Amino acid sequence: MKMITGKSIFASIIVVIILSFVTQIMVNDQKTSKNVQLNKDPYDNKEEVHGVKILQENKKGEKFLIVAESLLESTSEDKKVILKNSLTTIDQKGIFTNISAGHAIISNNYDNFNFSDNVKITKKLRKFVLKTDSLSGTFEKGDYYTQDDVDIVSGNITIKGKGLDVRKNGEYIKIKGKATLNMLLSNKK
Repeated sequence: MKMITGKSIFASIIVVIILSFVTQIMVNDQKTSKNVQLNKDPYDNKEEVHGVKILQENKKGEKFLIVAESLLESTSEDKKVILKNSLTTIDQKGIFTNISAGHAIISNNYDNFNFSDNVKITKKLRKFVLKTDSLSGTFEKGDYYTQDDVDIVSGNITIKGKGLDVRKNGEYIKIKGKATLNMLLSNKK
């Protein structure tokens, strides 16, 4: 009969400790790989394109020119396009609209938009300028809205308020919160 020595007990403890470490590492690796699969970003494995210029035309013949510092496109079904420091120019039968934003998300085949970070819309022909922090809507219907502060100049009228709802490219405009309206009178004789 063999006796259990101190060396064999010590070796057994070392083997048990090593096996527990190996088991713990394997369990953590499995959890990490599951989390990576669950949190898979549709923008993974996509390269950001710099110096972007996109020209689109819709069914009505309206042309869209989008110029941006960078572009990132998702691989998901919605095929969202994320733009940084973008300028979008829309030509609606000779009426040009410029939209600039620090961050833009465009989806649904370039119809839906979500602009943020210093949004500015300018229609020179109509002497219209809108400034706000964010703006969402659709190009097709001409509907857009924001909950943020708005600063609007239209001809000789300035409006400052909170929240905005616009329908059909300006046929219906509603400031949602408290607003101030100033009208500049002409000094012509």
